[in-house]
Amino acid sequence: MNAKRVFILGAGFSKQAGMPLATELTNCLLQKHREDNLQEMIEWYNFLKQRISWLEKASGEKSVAINIEQVFDLARFDVELWKMRQHLCPVGRQWGDTPSNSADSIETWLSDLQDDLIDVIWEKQEQAKQKLKLISRFSQNLQQDDVVLTFNYDTLLENSLTDQKKAWCYGFEREKGNGISILKMHGSINWAIVLRNQYKNFGYTLLFRKEDKNINENNAKPSGEREYDYVLLHIPDNSLKNRIENRILQKGCKQYSIGIAGLGSYKPLHMLHGSGEVWFNAIKALREAEEICVVGFSLSPFDNMSRLHFGGVMCERAEKGNLPKKVVLIDPSADKPEFKRNFHSVFGGSTPIQFYSEKAEKVDWAQLLGY
Repeated sequence: MNAKRVFILGAGFSKQAGMPLATELTNCLLQKHREDNLQEMIEWYNFLKQRISWLEKASGEKSVAINIEQVFDLARFDVELWKMRQHLCPVGRQWGDTPSNSADSIETWLSDLQDDLIDVIWEKQEQAKQKLKLISRFSQNLQQDDVVLTFNYDTLLENSLTDQKKAWCYGFEREKGNGISILKMHGSINWAIVLRNQYKNFGYTLLFRKEDKNINENNAKPSGEREYDYVLLHIPDNSLKNRIENRILQKGCKQYSIGIAGLGSYKPLHMLHGSGEVWFNAIKALREAEEICVVGFSLSPFDNMSRLHFGGVMCERAEKGNLPKKVVLIDPSADKPEFKRNFHSVFGGSTPIQFYSEKAEKVDWAQLLGY
């Protein structure tokens, strides 16, 4: 993987085709629970929202829609407070409506919201396919040695490249793929996590399976190490709808789960099989890139893992006097001081950064990319 151009795509890229931003996802997910009449959960969320609004008002911040990542982050503090209240409770955790049970309820709601995310992404993606030509305006300008780092769970870019008969792969060594590398940094809606001893029953392309030189594969039993006991598969397009709809109808032992990292600023990516290969491929690409183009990805405090590790790459390159020739940021809010600070903090003040305050659908990609 010797890319001269690296593209980093966030939610703002897929927004042009109708996919929701993190601020829009909150209501999309909560609507499902309103329909299920989970009133207790809605009341908790409304109280959380009230407190957020109070803090914003006190600090003079302009009130905006609540980011779903923010909901998950702040909810953890509610969980902690309820668990601390259990210290003062005169009975044990399981004796009725205790503080501990209230904490468990919040964690259950968060888990449900995270699972609902799969349905929302799938539904929105099916609707977005009608606007795939907007994605194609970008993808038709990609070249075979380009690398795309995307934080989106949807497969709109993959579908667009396939329609154009352009070769692409997910960048896993086991694929032996060629063409444009699409590195799904937080996973993908068409990835399945499957038990190692069951994956051949699916008949899907194997993306990642850890090899262990200390284990005889012919006599292997579950090791207790999740990264070894499970593998990552690529669900083909003609099976995806069925796999998504049937993931919660599995009887007995759960056969598979959809390979996405979930919500919240801290995502346990080590639980997503193959994520290590994805991230180290991304870091390698950033080390070698001459040009970096960032579309709809703000590098906000909710992206601290990216900020830390991408910034680490740029720090190494700066020490060697080998910074990228050009960094381009495309986002409707690119002219805001906080956005510029985010990018200068990661890519360094000596890197020439071009800021385009435009929506992705307005960009003339052919002219911007110079091809």
